Amino acid sequence: MAHEPDLVTKEFTRERHIRRTARVLATKRDSIHKDIQQLIAHLTLLLPSSKLTHNGDESHGDLLQSALDRIGDDAFTQLILQILQEIHH
Repeated sequence: MAHEPDLVTKEFTRERHIRRTARVLATKRDSIHKDIQQLIAHLTLLLPSSKLTHNGDESHGDLLQSALDRIGDDAFTQLILQILQEIHH
């Protein structure tokens, strides 16, 4: 019986740490998500004028995809594309 309170205390402490860590991670995830949404919203300022799309050359989406490919970070690329889809739906 003497070990039971120790086990309960350890499990309680573990659960408290997990919840705190999950809360911090969720807050950071939301912050990053909002930052990326803002970046995408302002992306037109980073890309050339609409002359490219009027001539049938490359769209802003094509330029973005090419830039993401050049970075070479698949996880970041998927995150950007996911947020881009969320914005357009």
